[in-house]
Amino acid sequence: MHRLRTLVLDDHPTFRKSLRNLISRYDFIQVTNEADSAEEALKVVEKRPPHLAIVDIHLKGMNGFDFARIMKERFPQTQVVFITLYDNSSNMSEAARLGFPYVPKESLLEKLPLVLEEVKKKVEAILREYDK
Repeated sequence: MHRLRTLVLDDHPTFRKSLRNLISRYDFIQVTNEADSAEEALKVVEKRPPHLAIVDIHLKGMNGFDFARIMKERFPQTQVVFITLYDNSSNMSEAARLGFPYVPKESLLEKLPLVLEEVKKKVEAILREYDK
């Protein structure tokens, strides 16, 4: 089993730390980078793209959706999970349009574990293809 190199992108340091602590409990997650802006995150991932990026939608500067579009173009193997305080249909629609899951922060403890398991399966399938 591969450990998923994971980027945590959120502009609130306290939440970012809590999220890192939460997801680090999973033996298949390795938080390799954190960023408080999409612009910073793009610089960080150039060196070694993550398998997974957990991305807040509403950021200062470039938003999480624009970040995901760039990641999808440059690093199509990277999976994104959107998180947000603003649970609304337009956010859900845009996440679906991009093909990535969406988890409201208020239900993070309940829904994130299921989403991470699904992402893990996708990444493992992608890695198996690269190993061939």
